[in-house]
Amino acid sequence: MNTFRLCALILALAIMLSACTKKDNLTGTNWSEVNAQIFNDELALVGGYSFAPDTLVSTATNRKSILVGNWQGAKAEAVIRFTGLPTSATLSEYPAITDARLEFVLNRRDATMERNDLNLKLFKLNRSYTDPDSLTEADISEFATLTVPSGAGSADTLSVALEDAWLRSWQTDADSTGLNILIQLPEGTEGFVELKLSRATEGSRLSYKYQDAAGTEPKDFSTYATRETFSFSHPGAELSPNQWKLSNFNPQRMYVDLQPQYELFKDVDGFTLDPEQLKRANINKAELVLFIDKDKPNLTNALSYYASAFLVKEKPEAPESIATSNMETIVFAYPLVSFANSSADSLVINITPIIRPILPARRTPKAS
Repeated sequence: MNTFRLCALILALAIMLSACTKKDNLTGTNWSEVNAQIFNDELALVGGYSFAPDTLVSTATNRKSILVGNWQGAKAEAVIRFTGLPTSATLSEYPAITDARLEFVLNRRDATMERNDLNLKLFKLNRSYTDPDSLTEADISEFATLTVPSGAGSADTLSVALEDAWLRSWQTDADSTGLNILIQLPEGTEGFVELKLSRATEGSRLSYKYQDAAGTEPKDFSTYATRETFSFSHPGAELSPNQWKLSNFNPQRMYVDLQPQYELFKDVDGFTLDPEQLKRANINKAELVLFIDKDKPNLTNALSYYASAFLVKEKPEAPESIATSNMETIVFAYPLVSFANSSADSLVINITPIIRPILPARRTPKAS
């Protein structure tokens, strides 16, 4: 009896499925003869220019490394902090301290045509750190030089030897929040390095060997940085009415005026869609392809380029700086972040949700 009921149920399901599909298309879709159209709308790009951003939030919130350097007028300097160190009184009681060193893990360094060693200056901060512009010569004291060799590569460890006496007195006139170290590239030197952020078992590390009593076996001490940040200053970028630039060292954004050609949207018979048909059109993917000028030497200073598209709410009447408040982040199934490696000849930016409101009567899409 149970077998009969099971067979009857399977037969009923088969009849239902058969009734819901085309007999020559058993997948259940009755529009399989409609094929997606692909076209290039080169004339849609009617204008564009570059301008300086009014905020550098992305630099502060999305960093994956700490930056140190001077490059084309831009300057970055880093501060790292170590906590949990023994007091200077405790250190002074140790019979011996040996092999004291600071270690940093390189993420990358500049790739200029002439590769030279970069000598970073390390300073101890003698008071609480707020911002670089507030520091005076009395607030910092240089104690070491960190050399980044010309041939250094990603994940290489950079090391600086520390003097015993310096380590024993690290708290003298120091910031009470811990051992704070400022890292700079000297004025007059161009280049930059990125140092990897610290994790539980890697990154910026302070270590040494010590004896807590005479004649005992040396013990190891090490700690990783508990705070890592950098400040970034740059010259103001001029408005570039006839140039399309994306830059972060001399920050510039790009405005692109898009005016899609609606007559390119056709039905299966090749006729242009009318406004009512456009309402039902679905844009599966739209991309803005920017071709990279490979003659620019700065392109060698990156592993990859990242860009995000925003919708400009109000179209500028003439080339001018566009405020962040006039931009809208389009909510999509995934973040609208596009990238290209340094060897690519183009940057393909996903603008699908910006182009989707396609009717001419609706808001005309612009990208920034």
